[in-house]
Amino acid sequence: MTSDGTTTMAGHNDFGRFVVLSLTFGCCSIVFYVFTQQDVIIHKFAKSYLVTITHSSNETQFTGKNNYKISEKPLKLQNISTKSINNYVTMNFKGRLGNEIFEYASLYGIARHNYMIPVVGDKFRLKRIFKISLTSVKPVANIKRFKEAKACAFDEKAFVLNKKYNWTLSGYLQSWKYFIDYSDDIRKELRFQNAIQAQAVQKFNEIVKATNVTDKNKLTYIAVHVRRGDMLHDKPTVRLGYTTANVSYVNNAMSWFKKKYPSAFFIFASDDIAWCKANFNKPNTAFITQRNSAEIDMAILSQCNHSIITTGTYGWWSAWLSGGQTIYYKDFPRKGSGLDRLFDAKTYFPPNWIAMSHL
Repeated sequence: MTSDGTTTMAGHNDFGRFVVLSLTFGCCSIVFYVFTQQDVIIHKFAKSYLVTITHSSNETQFTGKNNYKISEKPLKLQNISTKSINNYVTMNFKGRLGNEIFEYASLYGIARHNYMIPVVGDKFRLKRIFKISLTSVKPVANIKRFKEAKACAFDEKAFVLNKKYNWTLSGYLQSWKYFIDYSDDIRKELRFQNAIQAQAVQKFNEIVKATNVTDKNKLTYIAVHVRRGDMLHDKPTVRLGYTTANVSYVNNAMSWFKKKYPSAFFIFASDDIAWCKANFNKPNTAFITQRNSAEIDMAILSQCNHSIITTGTYGWWSAWLSGGQTIYYKDFPRKGSGLDRLFDAKTYFPPNWIAMSHL
């Protein structure tokens, strides 16, 4: 109180300043906590992600004739501690089935090489075809885009992405080198959904049975994928340098397998099955004539022991999923073409595959 009986405002001012300072300190503490816990939040997500990977691949289904066996051990991100995972990598998916599989496998491999988390969207098409285990996240900030230097050639810069950012990959990423170190994981990721696998096995058995073979278990099955269609009739595609394999190439490849496996049995799939039947309708040969979905035909071809492919990513992945010996068409693309200047056969075709010409 003052001498005239009035109350001073000093106490109220001090209290007000105290409240303001307290609120300011509290807000700063919250901001600091969120900032310092950002990595913890991501690490917790990464840990959940690892659990998702671990528990999504416990079941094993092996009903085909493939030369590889899927391990019953659960799939997990090896050699990555959760403390080191701070960033996401996703992909601008485009193209048809073969292209999308390349993009997915490469996304997985690139993320693993960079110690980052690969993610896909909730509506990712391959999830309804394969037992894809990758999860999805809401859109994240701080995104940079990586675009391959040229199509159909390995770009080593994909393995040194700046860890300050999240990344979106762009391009077709068509090289085995992006994911070869994680082949076992990719095989688990690319197991067909049960319904698709069951249909494929049923149709595979029906195809073989229709040829009246005496003992189907003694045969060595060779998948033959022949792509013609756009690579033969679409003028811009042809001008770019795409080629189609001729009768001579397919016969040479079949002869190679017959010498190595006297019990060879060939199953053809093609976008021009009439052409195949006209040129290769021989004993121990069958054709997929039903109009199946692309994934069903691929699943049928993957039941075979070995493969002959012509051109295109669809045949490439049918052969890779089969897991045996593969003969591919050496005369692709057309020499001197625009596509030839972009294409690197050494990083597109796995080194253990066999190149063969039409001569």
